[in-house]
Amino acid sequence: MRRTVTTLVIAVALLTTACDLRPSPPDFTETTTTSTTLPGAEAVTSTTVTLPPEDERVVGTVIDVVDGDTIDIDIDGTESDLRLLGVNAPEIDECWGQEAAVALTDLIDGQQVLLVSGPEDTDSFGRLLRYVYLESDATPLFVNSHMVETGNAVALSDGSDAAATMKAYEARAFQSGYGMWATFACGDREGVTADRPVIRVEALDYDPPGPDADVLGLEFITIVNEGYDAVPMGGWTLRDESSTNRYVFDGGTVLDVGERITVSTGCDGGPDGALYWCSSQAVWNNDGDTAIILDTLGNAVVWYTY
Repeated sequence: MRRTVTTLVIAVALLTTACDLRPSPPDFTETTTTSTTLPGAEAVTSTTVTLPPEDERVVGTVIDVVDGDTIDIDIDGTESDLRLLGVNAPEIDECWGQEAAVALTDLIDGQQVLLVSGPEDTDSFGRLLRYVYLESDATPLFVNSHMVETGNAVALSDGSDAAATMKAYEARAFQSGYGMWATFACGDREGVTADRPVIRVEALDYDPPGPDADVLGLEFITIVNEGYDAVPMGGWTLRDESSTNRYVFDGGTVLDVGERITVSTGCDGGPDGALYWCSSQAVWNNDGDTAIILDTLGNAVVWYTY
């Protein structure tokens, strides 16, 4: 069984100046202006896309864009709902949801696209799950990856061949402040400033010994304030890659300098002093996930992946 993660695989706390300068995440290497590497992933070049073989792809026409990761598609005269495989864009009513939908609309609405299946044909809502490619006379575009590269979607750690590559693009998008990762992507009200708090994920026990459902209290994440000022975190949100798992810190929550806060997934049985998510199921995926902390407006303050 894997135990507590005490070293960061990829962890970045937004530490910016008025010019929004961001340090490179540990173990994240920018080898050229278009190439990025992550542990477990080979260097990837965003400007080079190889289309899948013709016998592995289907042609469709985009009828409508629903949001940043969902479209209506016509395939041989049959209209279907389609979800971009391996990515998760903000919901329409969330910060950057409208912008992500516009980005995808500008990219492929009304266009003929190439569709490639993944391990599963549909999701729980009956939507087709596909990788989407936009063919052009110049360089073909891998749409799923492009949405992540431009900061319009989160890459899902689903174990697919594309997952590590897209997560590398997400790391670069966060570091560069693209799209939803910009310092003021969700506004600069309520005292939110460019001098962001230095909060780091110190530990994340995503797979404690035993069946997940029986040890929810022992699944936890610990964050630490490594800055020079106390950070009021009331109303801030801790989330994972999914669209559903959200924990909102109570109004009086303050993370003092050098202090730690632990959030346990369960309702009890966690480390001493832990806050309790009280989720009915495990939050942090055993095969990889991303922890994101958002301020009261939805601006990303912490991004950590394993």
